[in-house]
Amino acid sequence: MKSFTIVLPLIALAAPLWAQGPAEDTCGTEGGAASAQLEITVAEICATIAVLAADSLEGREAGSPGSERASRYLAERFRSIGLQPIEGDYLQRFTFSPAVLRDPHASPEASSGGDEMLSTSNIIGIVPGIDPELADDAIVIGAHYDHLGFGGRGSLTPGERAIHNGADDNASGVAVLLELAQHFVARPMGRTLIFIAFGGEELGTLGSQFYVAHPLWPLEQTVAMLNLDMVGRLREQLTVHGTGTSPVWPEILDDLDSGELSIARVPDGFGPSDQSSFYGAQIPVLWFFTGAHEEYHRPSDDLATIDAAGAVRVASLVSTITETIASTGLEIPYAVAPTTQRRAAAFSVGLGVIPEYSFPGPGLKVASVRPGGPADAAGVSAGDVLLELADREIDDVYGYTAVLSDLEAGVSYPLVYEHEGELHNVTVEPAAR
Repeated sequence: MKSFTIVLPLIALAAPLWAQGPAEDTCGTEGGAASAQLEITVAEICATIAVLAADSLEGREAGSPGSERASRYLAERFRSIGLQPIEGDYLQRFTFSPAVLRDPHASPEASSGGDEMLSTSNIIGIVPGIDPELADDAIVIGAHYDHLGFGGRGSLTPGERAIHNGADDNASGVAVLLELAQHFVARPMGRTLIFIAFGGEELGTLGSQFYVAHPLWPLEQTVAMLNLDMVGRLREQLTVHGTGTSPVWPEILDDLDSGELSIARVPDGFGPSDQSSFYGAQIPVLWFFTGAHEEYHRPSDDLATIDAAGAVRVASLVSTITETIASTGLEIPYAVAPTTQRRAAAFSVGLGVIPEYSFPGPGLKVASVRPGGPADAAGVSAGDVLLELADREIDDVYGYTAVLSDLEAGVSYPLVYEHEGELHNVTVEPAAR
């Protein structure tokens, strides 16, 4: 493999950029309006999430009135920040079949049973590049703004009809997106920056797929895509997916990896978020992700659970990466990354665990355990590694779902897991999802 030497640009910042704001590092239950200050603060992050995760938006399900209100709010934020529309309007509207709300395998492009097509939007604004030789090159910075509405398909509390506010998933990513936009409007780079809040991600990355099929900036002049999806629960480390999609990414991240913010790297550009659409179009990508947790896809993913100080730290890192690749003509060659993401098998039972997706295997590392669920009853706790289920080895999260697809609810199966270096052999009864 050819080696690449990267000269990282030194950028003089005109003013301090990152500040935590109030003494509290988390968001309270109330939030005011976001201000137009240059620094990215805990208060600003919390104010944006408070709006997007409010009950009044009813979970922002694509095609719903709540999603429409969210899109209008974001378009107004884009305008007030000073982002420029590409074609006279910030909204890129698209339609989809309501069948995808019920069936993940349904085609979004054709209605069935006489249903009328639903519509939603991507919200798009740019900061034009200021270097005449680089301004035709663009970097997309994206985050999806939709969530699950009142639950239903995709919810991990499927029997409960309740507003799923999605504070971490993904009001957190949109909050960081807006702060970065505000910063770069005041400090434009050589290359053009395109900020996109995607609609329909929870239904199968519909918005990013639509954009890639109908780009407002030529894809051949789009040099990279940076995706922010679930960045509001920073703990020991930040997971960055897509590190194998360009040979420049590892060295850039090496300069940013430190004891204060450890970076777990996943080479593959494919994965369950919007960067996949761009990687499929042979564009180098990075997806920033602070990890799964017990509130994921549940009504409890709400404002008070957000680590806003951690989101500020993620914003700082993404800003530095953006400055590195946007301020000069640094080449970002596309590379085919090692495949670590496979399509998960369909399954109707579960053990009540959330995987640690950055864990390379063998086995499935447990990020959290649902209290009272099958795994909890079997003695499994967060940090344990599931090695065998139903006498079949578990290679990774996809091997785990493949095993689950063959199991039945209420039937006992042998489970082998590792807890603090010791193997445990137990039985477990999967529950219906």
